[in-house]
Amino acid sequence: MKKANLIFFLIIITFITFGCTKSIPKFDGERAFQLLEKQCSFGPRNPNSDGHLLCKNFLINFLEENGAEVKTQKFSAEVRDETYELTNIIASYYPQKRTRIFLGAHWDTRPWADLDSVKINHSKPILGANDGASGVAVLLHLAEILNQYEPVLYGFDIILFDGEDAGTYGSFTDWCLGSKYFVNHLAEVGCEPEVVIIIDMIGDKNLNINIEQNSYQNSPELVEKIWKIAAKNNISNFKTKISEPIFDDHYPFLEKGFQAIDIIDFDYPYWHTLEDTPDKCSAKSLQKIGDVLMSYIYKKL
Repeated sequence: MKKANLIFFLIIITFITFGCTKSIPKFDGERAFQLLEKQCSFGPRNPNSDGHLLCKNFLINFLEENGAEVKTQKFSAEVRDETYELTNIIASYYPQKRTRIFLGAHWDTRPWADLDSVKINHSKPILGANDGASGVAVLLHLAEILNQYEPVLYGFDIILFDGEDAGTYGSFTDWCLGSKYFVNHLAEVGCEPEVVIIIDMIGDKNLNINIEQNSYQNSPELVEKIWKIAAKNNISNFKTKISEPIFDDHYPFLEKGFQAIDIIDFDYPYWHTLEDTPDKCSAKSLQKIGDVLMSYIYKKL
């Protein structure tokens, strides 16, 4: 073999060996919990608030610093006679890969603690440590890992949806505003997903992930893959019970015919109250969700 050809061959072998990892990188639940606390340090992130703006800038800068190709979708929505200025944040990893997997969470928090036990608190915005920050924290740490370790086949898009949590109970109209906007403007993103995995409210210390009914009915193969990974890793927090259907950020994707699931622990006593604070969350819970996603990302592909 000629010397020039030998050098080229060694370069190719090096890229194959180190450019795409075949092992599963380690997920750090403590690091994810730090990122949960960082979001909460901005205060409530309800639309049009100071905390919302501060957190948005942090998220964009963080993802760019961790190697993502970042796009934003800015849009407005009328909610309870107020115009919300909203932003979806899309962070693409390995955009040259045509087949994509979307990982999503919502980064906004509810503007009203309307399920708080103290009635005077109902008009106050929540901090949203679990309901918002937990899912985002896991995805931010995954962004750090994806930046360092390239999966073998697929590209990944981390999507942080805005305007998920300003809805009216009993109505589908004003929930999940960011994901609704996103699926109706996929041309702006330039790709479609093979599958979509949404994580929401996954930081609860008492973590129990039931199978969400809409996910199971519309994307049973994806549910089976994720739950098998959890069982193989002895993560017993993933239960086989099928929960009630939940209208979350996966649902607009299901309506468009995509495979999409929602990994969510909806049994959370501090939901939409001022008590949804970091002390109700656990790095161990974030670790378990992270471990399942890491096995899916790096071993499946």
